[in-house]
Amino acid sequence: MREETATSPVRRRPRSAAVIPVRGHAALLEGALAALAAQTVPVDEVVVVDDSPTPELVLDAPVRVVHSAGAGPYAARNLGVAATDAEVVLFLDARSRPRPDWVQRTLERFADEGVGIVGSDTLVRGGNSLAERASEVQQFSRLDKYVAKPFFLPYLPTCNLAVRRTDFDAVDGFSTVRSGGDADLCWRLQVATGHRLDVVPDVLMEWVPRDEARQLLEQNYRYGKSHHGLRRDWSDRGLDVVPPLPAWRLLVRTGKAVVRFGAALPRGGRAQAERFVALAGACFDWGYWSAHRRAAGERTADPAR
Repeated sequence: MREETATSPVRRRPRSAAVIPVRGHAALLEGALAALAAQTVPVDEVVVVDDSPTPELVLDAPVRVVHSAGAGPYAARNLGVAATDAEVVLFLDARSRPRPDWVQRTLERFADEGVGIVGSDTLVRGGNSLAERASEVQQFSRLDKYVAKPFFLPYLPTCNLAVRRTDFDAVDGFSTVRSGGDADLCWRLQVATGHRLDVVPDVLMEWVPRDEARQLLEQNYRYGKSHHGLRRDWSDRGLDVVPPLPAWRLLVRTGKAVVRFGAALPRGGRAQAERFVALAGACFDWGYWSAHRRAAGERTADPAR
């Protein structure tokens, strides 16, 4: 009697593309492209979206370059996706430094047809400047902030995010906002398709922080504004619009943060970086307060809103 042998079908790896929007960071982009070139499993295509008002990016690397004429980071990503026929799109930015197995381990998760979004843990690198050291302390892109303890549905940042192309097209891609489009996309994908967000629990991505203190404070202020925008836009689907702290309390909190930062010694130590993170947190709260106040003004001007 002949013995039957069972063979498992070979699963085809989905065609993939990495999409990177960039504006004025050509030197940083080189590091991201070098990290992509060192992957154990390469992406099938790399699409760089030059979001400068006028085209200025010249690349020798074998990548496709499209131009979005200053449309903004999320509109740029939409154009990047439109330029490829990939089945899975991996998003990163010029500051992203994927570790060698990032593409391989990310694509493996899409073997489960119930998965529509995939990401992994991201480690923000440190450095010598105050902003770099504070960013290393803050670790704004770690999974526990997005998946383990989300303030609504789980989501992933676009510095380390992969989506199934059919799902992306089903919700017409990113909303063209300045900040917060990553959360909005992940939420709409989960609601519209019923597909899950899955994560590789290891650090597969590193991220190069801003090196100017002012830029880090502005980033946190912008995140505060977008946080309010997300709450407002999703309020009809169960997300509460939490009132901000009153201005006088924010002034007191900010003043205390400034005093504590000024007293932090030694200069260049971890204590100083931690105190600067507290100051950045105050900027986040001011951004939220500003967006809330603006929304209240719009409702007063237009009672039908």
